[in-house]
Amino acid sequence: MGNSVVKSKKIGALLVFFVSCIPMLSSAATWVDTLDSYAREKYLPASHYMWTWIDAALLNTMVKQYDLTTDATQKQTYLAYVRKAMKVSGPLANGRMPNDVASALGFAFLYRVTHDEKYKLKAEKIYRQYLKIKRTKEGAVSHLPVNVELWDDTVFMIGQFLLAMYQATGEQQYLDEFMKQLRLHREKLQDTQTGLWVHGWDSDHKDHCFVCGQTHWPDWTTRRSSEVWGRGNGWIVVTLADALTITGKQNAYYNELAGYLKEMIAPLPALQDSKTGHWYQLPVRNTDPNNFIESSCTAMFAYGIEAAIRLGLVTGKEYETAVERAYHGLRDYSLEPVHDKYLITKNVCTATCIGDKDYYLHRKVQRGKPYGIGMFIQFGLHYELDHQLRHD
Repeated sequence: MGNSVVKSKKIGALLVFFVSCIPMLSSAATWVDTLDSYAREKYLPASHYMWTWIDAALLNTMVKQYDLTTDATQKQTYLAYVRKAMKVSGPLANGRMPNDVASALGFAFLYRVTHDEKYKLKAEKIYRQYLKIKRTKEGAVSHLPVNVELWDDTVFMIGQFLLAMYQATGEQQYLDEFMKQLRLHREKLQDTQTGLWVHGWDSDHKDHCFVCGQTHWPDWTTRRSSEVWGRGNGWIVVTLADALTITGKQNAYYNELAGYLKEMIAPLPALQDSKTGHWYQLPVRNTDPNNFIESSCTAMFAYGIEAAIRLGLVTGKEYETAVERAYHGLRDYSLEPVHDKYLITKNVCTATCIGDKDYYLHRKVQRGKPYGIGMFIQFGLHYELDHQLRHD
């Protein structure tokens, strides 16, 4: 038994060493490049793309990489991926639920890049379907098709599409709708003590369960859920960072968006685990012995903080340290070799609905997942580019 434990520890140490050495293999290749290759070539080739929010998280990453790279060949690689993904999933394309809307960012992107009207027509059709989604009396989009509920996840699922449509067309209606939904969701979900958001709010005064959630999760008086969930807040932080980048400082909404991002990242440095550089499944319960590090929200939070630093919204050693810890922590604790020359993510919480504390702390963690892989790449790429700029 003792020898087995020693052997296991040695193997684990070797894996950490292997992963930590990847950035040193080549000045042109880092763990981000390796993970990107794995995502496109093995994990989710464009020919296997499905019209789901899960795959949309990785599609979003391909779009971001297209925009960031200056290499013409790489641009064609990412463009080809999105074009193929939209072609194979197009027959099921729709905007009848927020999670369905998420993939439509691909059509908006293709119109922006190619100016082909067929992509605009497809995106506009999905937008018209989106407008018919059930809403609260104030106009906030319900995450679910039957019971009217607001989830923080929705901000990303519809937000990335609306921002992509604004970016592609320049039409104000898309940005106005995004801001409307952001404000309405924030009003119901923000935890004023921390600046972060609880996972959900229920409007129909019914106790119910949908797919993977718990019954009786809303507080009987406030109708809010009780917990601040890591990845749920990550979706918002990422979308705010992207909105600021897309709109620019001259936009009338910029200062409002900047304020929302700053209030959400303000508590994060103090909640980060200093050893692993990770945030937790339930971030504000960082001292709970049953809590666990969660890598997808770590990449998302670090992405938002990195953006805030880059845009000059925040300064201070605590933010810079948080980003550094996250980059190295993800590399050392949440990546492992797969298929000989590739890497895969780990410590990723599986798809999650709404429940109490024990519900979140008993969710399974997995390897891979498009939202894990995608956000590792997005954060890592921005970190490396910004790090290079700061040190040139």
